[in-house]
Amino acid sequence: MNLEKHLRAIEKDLPLIESPDLAASVHWTPSENFPVHRWFRYREGFSPYLLEHFSDSRHRLDPFCGCGTTLLESARQGIHSYGIDLNPLATFVARTKVVKYSGNDKNLYMRFSKQALSTYKNLDKAPLPEYPLLNKLFLPESLDVLLRLWTFIDSVEPKKIRDLLFLTWLSILEKSSNVFKEGNGLKYRNKRRMPGRYETIPDAKWIPRYFGKSIRSFIEGLWLSKSDEISEDIEGFRFLPGFNPIIRTGSCLDRRILDFNKPIDLTIFSPPYANRFDYFEAFKMELWMGGFVKTSADMARLRSASMRNNLAAKRFESEGAWPPLYPFLEAMDPEASSVGMGIKNALQGYFYDTKTLLKNLKEILIKRAKVVIVIGNSAYAKSIIPTDVLVARIGLEEGYKVKEIRIARHLHVSSQQRGSLKHLSSYMRESVIVMEN
Repeated sequence: MNLEKHLRAIEKDLPLIESPDLAASVHWTPSENFPVHRWFRYREGFSPYLLEHFSDSRHRLDPFCGCGTTLLESARQGIHSYGIDLNPLATFVARTKVVKYSGNDKNLYMRFSKQALSTYKNLDKAPLPEYPLLNKLFLPESLDVLLRLWTFIDSVEPKKIRDLLFLTWLSILEKSSNVFKEGNGLKYRNKRRMPGRYETIPDAKWIPRYFGKSIRSFIEGLWLSKSDEISEDIEGFRFLPGFNPIIRTGSCLDRRILDFNKPIDLTIFSPPYANRFDYFEAFKMELWMGGFVKTSADMARLRSASMRNNLAAKRFESEGAWPPLYPFLEAMDPEASSVGMGIKNALQGYFYDTKTLLKNLKEILIKRAKVVIVIGNSAYAKSIIPTDVLVARIGLEEGYKVKEIRIARHLHVSSQQRGSLKHLSSYMRESVIVMEN
């Protein structure tokens, strides 16, 4: 049986529905300009629009809560919510965003924000984190400004305002640096992509082009702009009283962390896609600079506890693949680099972890609770991994009813895969799986 026949067979009898109306709901871009959501750039989430389609819940759980989209919207709508994320940076941002701030808090925040710029030059620099690549990620003058600002922030009381200032600082790190997030990692601003290679742009050209005449003034401008944005949002975003999100830092694959002992009637989440993206790598700058990790061993522990969607996560060894996955692993070109690097093992681990999560969720969800999963398919080594229907198949095995798989939008096949998979490009898609307990 060829790949196309396997793809058709795995979809048989599943309720797939084309739903272009969900296209704007399955990615973060619409949130870029939403009050409070915009405080920290976190592209890995879905849009608040998605929650409007599931507004009848009373207790929501997001086991991959990221920077708090589900939690913010639930508190605004008057729905109890609970969030978990392994990334301590993400849960710090989420906790800071869901605090109820008063007019007095706003005044304090703005006073300290302005005071930071007027005093930081006279302060000692905070200790430089022990990550050896920081001097490549930042210019010396950028680090000087940021570390002196951090010294000021660390002296502020009360903690509520200090955390808000710290979030301001974290949110400007990327734009203050020599890199930017793209795909599954960081790309240097002094590199220009050329056909088949990268060209290095001389410092004398790229630094003034990006930072302008003064690096110090550039970063001060970022600080002022973000402070104004946060100040503008503080009083305009209203939470209904009595609906305070509860957030935990840890792995949702741990049954003890997953259970909030509440009548969860909706779990809605977007797990890491099976796309080889190491999200800890993408956020390593903020993790190290913010003190969320202090050693390489700390970072290794985070990767080891994460879902196995990438080659840096913990290894998976087994005697054989989960049967529904096996045809898609067998269709891979054995000579492909991803196969040599261990993508088959990573994918086995990914779906094993998905099974663990759905099994544990079944124990804590009330009867007829909805399970909503935003997920994207992927392609490796001339084979397509139809993650949406594979996850739905796991749901069926665990006793859920698959209500629908709503295809929100179609994705592009990578240039490396385009020649061999062009005729199957319709299977590259992002979907919303809706199941019932």
